[in-house]
Amino acid sequence: MHLEYSENEMKELMEDFFLLTGIRIVLFDQNYHELISYPHTHCRFCQIMKNNNTARKQCDESDRTSFQKCQKEKHLVIYHCHAGLIEAAAPLMDSGEVIGYMMFGQISDAADTEALSEILRKNTGPVKKEAGEIFSMAEDIPIKNSGQIKAAAKIMEACTFYLILKNTIHIKRDIFTRNMDQYIREHLSENLSVKTITEYLGISKTRLYEVCSLYYRCGIAEHIRSLRIAEAKKLLRDTDLPVTQISDMVGFSDYNYFCRSFKKYAGIPAKKYRDGPE
Repeated sequence: MHLEYSENEMKELMEDFFLLTGIRIVLFDQNYHELISYPHTHCRFCQIMKNNNTARKQCDESDRTSFQKCQKEKHLVIYHCHAGLIEAAAPLMDSGEVIGYMMFGQISDAADTEALSEILRKNTGPVKKEAGEIFSMAEDIPIKNSGQIKAAAKIMEACTFYLILKNTIHIKRDIFTRNMDQYIREHLSENLSVKTITEYLGISKTRLYEVCSLYYRCGIAEHIRSLRIAEAKKLLRDTDLPVTQISDMVGFSDYNYFCRSFKKYAGIPAKKYRDGPE
């Protein structure tokens, strides 16, 4: 699924968040790709870490772990990253479905800058730096107490609800519906169920019903039948296969039910349709 957002509205909200908290905030899509952030650049320490291949992989793994926890638990998480800094991640929820994530980080809950520089020194891993340089980098990292961190995290979480409510962030529907229809067409001969479709698309049942209602003006069962009839029409026009075989190929185990459904959707019986297409 492709996540779309209003860049101007996101930028304004992120700038307001930073003005209020002094904390960098980032929007990620469902596949953990960074989409937009404010400020746009990392702090010096994190930039150095991300410029190192090994350290960057550790950063990415730390992010992935937090997002997976969000996906599983469906709520805000606050944690220490692999480098010892504080981060928080909140899922963007749309009708029970996680469609992206908001994250803040590059702050610390250390007692002071000296304590923070010691934490950074222990966690630089493959990136070796002199103590003086590490202390200088620590001075650029905001230090917050636990109350401030929890408050900022709650504000960020509230922002996720606000963004969904205003439709500032949403899934690009044409790609979503195209993927769903492709899956259904590839499995027409099978016993398609709501469970198999939602598991493949990674969405909730509520979201599936909403998409069908919004874009197809019908339920999922009726939409599947319409795709089956469309494929049956194609087979009737392009092949000499028996109608009974076509019925099985498009997922109708009951031939009589296929005949009734075909006449309902096409307006004429299947055999007549073959003799004289619309």
